[in-house]
Amino acid sequence: MLNTPFSIKRINDTFQLKHFDCEDADLNEFLQSDSIHYQKKLLAVTYLVLSDELKIIGFFSLANDSLKDNDFEKWNSLNRKVTNRKRRKDYPAVKLVRLGVDKGQKGKGLGKEIVFFIKNWFVSENKTGCRFLLVDAYNKPETLNFYLKNEFSFLTIKDENKKTRLMYFDLIRLIP
Repeated sequence: MLNTPFSIKRINDTFQLKHFDCEDADLNEFLQSDSIHYQKKLLAVTYLVLSDELKIIGFFSLANDSLKDNDFEKWNSLNRKVTNRKRRKDYPAVKLVRLGVDKGQKGKGLGKEIVFFIKNWFVSENKTGCRFLLVDAYNKPETLNFYLKNEFSFLTIKDENKKTRLMYFDLIRLIP
């Protein structure tokens, strides 16, 4: 488990983002160049994970999304778990748009803690209804294994050879 206490703050113009490095150029560029723009355009909201010393040790970005009715028809195991399918054409979801962990925190469980936080945040403080947590995970063994270990499942096999794989976590699993 993580030994570093942390807090989560919504990003704003006052944070110094240039010093963050998760060893992924795309994620670093998103945080440093695009995250504020996405937020101002209402496309995604980015949250910083801060150490006690207020150093950025991770970040995640979230956006609204949904799973369409035809997505369920592809996967019978998911189809059986969803209620009221006859009355709905889609199901509310939140997409984990980006997730980055500072290179100094890698291997210490921070990514797992962030995913755990997000899952529970949408169950305990869900204001609008949100059934699924989605992610377009980089199609790399390390990334896919991370999400599989965090109980995500693949939504389809059609993206096996694409740059990213669509994965989901059914938040209803957290309801007692």
